[in-house]
Amino acid sequence: MRTSIAAAIAALILPAFASNSFAAAKDYRFELAGTQQKESKGASVVSVKLVHLPDNKPVSGAIIIESRADMSPIDMAAMTGPVKPLGEQSPGTYRFEVDNGAVWKKPDNWALTFAAKVQGEPETVRGSVIVKLQP
Repeated sequence: MRTSIAAAIAALILPAFASNSFAAAKDYRFELAGTQQKESKGASVVSVKLVHLPDNKPVSGAIIIESRADMSPIDMAAMTGPVKPLGEQSPGTYRFEVDNGAVWKKPDNWALTFAAKVQGEPETVRGSVIVKLQP
């Protein structure tokens, strides 16, 4: 009887430990942080926060390995704009300069897509946000 109780407790507790000790790339999300800023040269500066979903905390120190801006939200994915990473502004908030005015002359929705390496996470974290950019 004692063995079966111990086995039942272990069956309940061990999955909880296993799910908490091993994060996955799906446990992260990119989200807009604040409003875009307009640069004098026609580019937009967008701040994006990387969040660890289980504890809803910002992820600091991530290395952004890919960034892309395109007009897929309006069915024009082939229309892309150059993206320049500007680094981490505050813990977990990353800034990007998007030169959307070089390819599109009116306000519209853009998809900003990112891939990042997070310390301790073996998988690449991927995500996107949609933002209305002003040319």
